[in-house]
Amino acid sequence: MTPHVEDRDRHDLEACLAEIDFALTELLEARAVHYVGEATCAPVALPLVHTVNRMIRLLEEIVVFLLPLARGELSAPLPSPDNNMAVPLVEMHARLSRLTRQTQEIARGDYSQRIDFMGEFSEAFNSMVVLLEERERSLTDEIARRKQAEDDLQRERDLLVAGPVVTFRWNVDDEGTVEYVSPNISAYGYAPEEFTSGKRVYADIVDPADIGWISEEGNDKSRTGLETWVQEYRILDVEGETHWIRDFTHAVRDDEGAVTAYEGYIIDVTPQKAAEAALRQREEQLRMLSLSDDLTGLYNRRGLFALGEHTMRIARRRARKLGVIYVDVDSLKTVNDRFGHAQGDEALRMVADVIRASIRESDVVGRIGGDEFVILAEDDTGVTEDIVARLRRRVEHANAKAGRPFRLSLSIGAIDWEHGDQATLQELIERADQCMYDDKRAKRR
Repeated sequence: MTPHVEDRDRHDLEACLAEIDFALTELLEARAVHYVGEATCAPVALPLVHTVNRMIRLLEEIVVFLLPLARGELSAPLPSPDNNMAVPLVEMHARLSRLTRQTQEIARGDYSQRIDFMGEFSEAFNSMVVLLEERERSLTDEIARRKQAEDDLQRERDLLVAGPVVTFRWNVDDEGTVEYVSPNISAYGYAPEEFTSGKRVYADIVDPADIGWISEEGNDKSRTGLETWVQEYRILDVEGETHWIRDFTHAVRDDEGAVTAYEGYIIDVTPQKAAEAALRQREEQLRMLSLSDDLTGLYNRRGLFALGEHTMRIARRRARKLGVIYVDVDSLKTVNDRFGHAQGDEALRMVADVIRASIRESDVVGRIGGDEFVILAEDDTGVTEDIVARLRRRVEHANAKAGRPFRLSLSIGAIDWEHGDQATLQELIERADQCMYDDKRAKRR
């Protein structure tokens, strides 16, 4: 081989290696995909070029597949079967697809779905399914109770309906042109002549927020052949005051079945609507009062035991520990005697705030006595000790703030309940209470 040919081959090889270096650098720095051209490379470098280009192609397939996958899109085409580097990603895609299908089944109400192929996520997912099933069951029960309450309320409301019944005959137009109205329309401050003369149409007295759906619904019902229907909506009297009315409408039809007019009557049900709203509000207040402590906003003893026993069942099902922490406010009687009960109440609210700031959202806390609190925390990683430590730190932090004539001091007892222990919640609280007294006695030494 002549020196000239050797120099040219060397030059081609160096250029090829430079292009390979450039392509790999572009790939490593995620700038662009650059394949190495074979035409300009020396024959000795072609096997390397083929390998590099194949690697770039396989990595490009992975990128095209992985970017949508990272956004949760599972519709991207799978890498080619010979792309061994993509095997873990393809497996992850399959598992995510399976998880998606299972999630859809859960959304349709199949709570039997469980997963066992994603480590800690599997446990969290399965726990979520259990909670969803329990919440749906609770919601179903609540809906049944609500339906019964609504049925009872409906019967009561029907019995209580009283007052003048105003009869109407309306034209078939959407405005509700009145052909006849009974004289007792005067109960709302209007004269019958205002309507029958065409000076006022029925739509004029209906709340603007209701007129659209009333007309649309009435037309739909009459088109389906329905003879009678009931609607509840708002009208305004002559003074602009709102009244809820129940409207019983009957479609008048000719021999061919075409609607020629509407007849019916309206009844003022404003008192019943107000009673319903007040009843719903009262039900909610009673529900909250039955489980909550007025002073601190925490659960009361009833609420703690209701939620606590549920928490124990979950911990037993998960084979988890349950931390039980008993907190007693030291010398609350002294605060009451020296500074008054208002300051004593403030001390209890401060303790409640300290506890809230020290626990997790999943933990259950209640005030079970005048100056006694109980915290229940599912525990497999020493969280009980962490909560106790946070309580002590936060109490000191609260004491460091100026403006209070007293210092907070807490005696704390904590135990861990093993899921195999058959003790009741009351027995666990008593054990933690004994530990609290040990802490209190230790302070007096």
